[in-house]
Amino acid sequence: MKYNFKLKLLDSKIEYVKKLLYTLLDYKKPTDIEVINCSQYLDKLIIKYQNSKFNSKKL
Repeated sequence: MKYNFKLKLLDSKIEYVKKLLYTLLDYKKPTDIEVINCSQYLDKLIIKYQNSKFNSKKL
């Protein structure tokens, strides 16, 4: 149950950051530091989500 909640929370964060990234890209260049940082943060969240999902299946 704990992992299910964690996955849902990560999923919500991913969706939020994804929307933020799309908004940033509407106004800034892809090479802008804010866009790069947001994209990197999104990558980290996705990796964390995938790792959590994989680990929850092992249990």
